[in-house]
Amino acid sequence: PVSEAKMHCLGMTTVMVRNIPVMYTQEMLVSECVNTGTFDFLYLPRSGNGQTNLTYAFINFVSEEQALAFKEQWHKKRLTQLVARKPLNVSFADVQGLRGNLMQLKKKKTRLMEARQCQPIIIKNGQHLTLQQAWDVCGKR
Repeated sequence: PVSEAKMHCLGMTTVMVRNIPVMYTQEMLVSECVNTGTFDFLYLPRSGNGQTNLTYAFINFVSEEQALAFKEQWHKKRLTQLVARKPLNVSFADVQGLRGNLMQLKKKKTRLMEARQCQPIIIKNGQHLTLQQAWDVCGKR
């Protein structure tokens, strides 16, 4: 296993948050971890019918420091809006960075993603982007 200090040096900016209550929405999650420009991507995958989440989310932060600070603040803590049996488990994700996460979603694109509540929250230069807009921006690099 790679140590926390070593991960920090590798530019780890994306975390995976596990044990999110199934009825949580992305909006509820954002309201708990207020974004003051610290993250540019938040994705809470939904079930096949879109009614519940899959109990995990991916958040990409704009810097390693902010990702580490979030991990330290939320790991083993509980969200406040709904009761959960387990505390959150926050770890660094396998896929890293805004572009990496967008490309991962592009590979897995499903009809469910067309629904607004199933799309990730993407913020670039202070502007909210749709998934298609973000793919267009990333494709130009």
